[in-house]
Amino acid sequence: IGGGGQPKPTNLEIRQARTKLTFKEDMDLPLRKSHDNPEIKAIYETYLKEPLGHNSHHYLHTTYTSQKVRDMNLYNSNEAAGLDEILAKYPKEQEYLLPIIIEEHDKKGYISDPSIVKISEHLGMYPAQIDSILSSYHYFPREHTSDAHVYMCTCHNCMMKGQGRLLKTIQETYDINKTHGGVAKDGSFTLHTLNWLGYCVNDAPAMMIKRKGTNYVETFTGLLEDNIDQRLKALKDLKKELPKWPKNNIKEMRSQRDGNGYSCMNTQAPIAEATKKAVSMGPEKVIEEIFKSNLVGRGGAGFRTGKKWESAYKTPATDKYVVCNADEGLPSTYKDWCLLNHEVKRKEVFTGMGICAKTIGAKRCFLYLRYEYRNLVPALEQAIMDVQRTCPELADLKYEIRLGGGPYVAGEENAQFESIEGRAPLPRKDRPGNVFPTMEGLFHKPTVINNVETFFAVPHIIQQGSQSFGEGKMPKLLSVTGDVDAPILFETHLNNYSLNHLLKEIDAKDIVAAEIGGCTEPIIFGSKFDTLFGFGKGTLNAVGSVVLFNSSCDLGKIYENKLKFMSEESCKQCVPCRDGSYIFHRAFKELRDTGKTSYNMRALSVASESAARSSICAHGKALEGLFKAAFDFMNKTKPSY
Repeated sequence: IGGGGQPKPTNLEIRQARTKLTFKEDMDLPLRKSHDNPEIKAIYETYLKEPLGHNSHHYLHTTYTSQKVRDMNLYNSNEAAGLDEILAKYPKEQEYLLPIIIEEHDKKGYISDPSIVKISEHLGMYPAQIDSILSSYHYFPREHTSDAHVYMCTCHNCMMKGQGRLLKTIQETYDINKTHGGVAKDGSFTLHTLNWLGYCVNDAPAMMIKRKGTNYVETFTGLLEDNIDQRLKALKDLKKELPKWPKNNIKEMRSQRDGNGYSCMNTQAPIAEATKKAVSMGPEKVIEEIFKSNLVGRGGAGFRTGKKWESAYKTPATDKYVVCNADEGLPSTYKDWCLLNHEVKRKEVFTGMGICAKTIGAKRCFLYLRYEYRNLVPALEQAIMDVQRTCPELADLKYEIRLGGGPYVAGEENAQFESIEGRAPLPRKDRPGNVFPTMEGLFHKPTVINNVETFFAVPHIIQQGSQSFGEGKMPKLLSVTGDVDAPILFETHLNNYSLNHLLKEIDAKDIVAAEIGGCTEPIIFGSKFDTLFGFGKGTLNAVGSVVLFNSSCDLGKIYENKLKFMSEESCKQCVPCRDGSYIFHRAFKELRDTGKTSYNMRALSVASESAARSSICAHGKALEGLFKAAFDFMNKTKPSY
């Protein structure tokens, strides 16, 4: 192991690779020295008196906190028992790392050091490399704490329904000490929190339970205080199996302002006819139809789908790929879950993927599914078989479902490629700005990556013809939650449609504020309710999330939750995002709790601008707008409703 005491296997080759990587990352940092960081410098000045002196240096490098000693018996065969059966299923290629890890975790409830060594030998990787990759995921503990892990959702919807009180009650009831990993005193379960469960909108607040020895998750919903005793008793008796899905309470509505416009939700696309028609049309005609339909990406960026497909089609390569992004990690967005949970609509999604593959010349299609939705896997696998049986033109394609591991950043396209390839789910830093996934994506080959809702629309466009869609006529799904009677999956056309139109159609009362586009977006108030939905500048982000707040809602608490999300879900590659999001959350909480802050607001503002300029993905770039909106809100004596 390293001479400094880190519990990592090492040799000369590993050290050289690590040094090169560290040097490259250090050269990319906007801050050249640690004391150039105002936060670090403040620590020096407060505690060390001589920020750059010998004594300070000596103090920093000779003061340690005690760490729990880990047993590094890497070749303990008992802890890796049964792993050979799992490894025998998979080729010796790094892309199968995550599927192997998930199977091993299902079996044993954690990933042991001996298991990592054996997996590394099978895949030709270093154990330390796998250990590092696992640290980027949420659901693969490295040591055994209990046979059941309970994950409590902390999204706006759950928080507004009493999640905070529930968490405190469970911690007190089971004497859970957060500093010791959240393990119940009786050892029955380990408690965690997560930022977005997804289907929790059905009956919030909600929890997900993963037990040792199962290849599925269980749900625990509706944990209100009027039945808290009964629920806690059920939680204690984890020998009894809980439901795999909550009861579906989501209402489906369609805008009545659309007249006779086409509805993808209310119309079943004949997938066999659509596929046959697409193949007979040929790639160029299909791309032309997609262009004319004005279909844009439904994942948030709003990039023209036809442009993506055209670029991938024209890029010469022997191997090309199609990826469906089903890592719906943006809090309060559940439209993709609704589509994949529907027997007919999920087949239309796979048909859209197949038409795309035939158009660009791809042979492999991946659906990257977030871990929280893993109970959908059997139904999705059946849907693939049904589609390939119904549409013989797609029978030669290889469809694969890849489960993620929890981090929000895995929804970023390049981070998703990295995850599928068997690396940490982190946005790529070394890609030039003019090189897109359609040129160099998954496995560094031309790749089309689209959202679930985007692929869902494709067979409808091919079968109906682009004339049924076009400018302002393409249906769009919105996930509506918050201060409403029930969650609503709302379909509308983005043709002169505003939030006020939506509020009127769903009959929402006393709504004074809204979050449009997810946790990364500022809260808007009444003066912007007439702003139109869309994907361009000056519109309300139509990615799909709409959270409504009435006059009784504590919006300061909502903003604090948003900043917590930004901090916890930062991938921590970019220093301004990693440090900035953490500091912004701390400063905002201090301001909210005490009415003042000890932080230099000018310095924080500069830090937010730095995050917007230098972050390599949209998460960090969103920090500036969110930071300024949050602190502007707190500094006003009365919100401008």
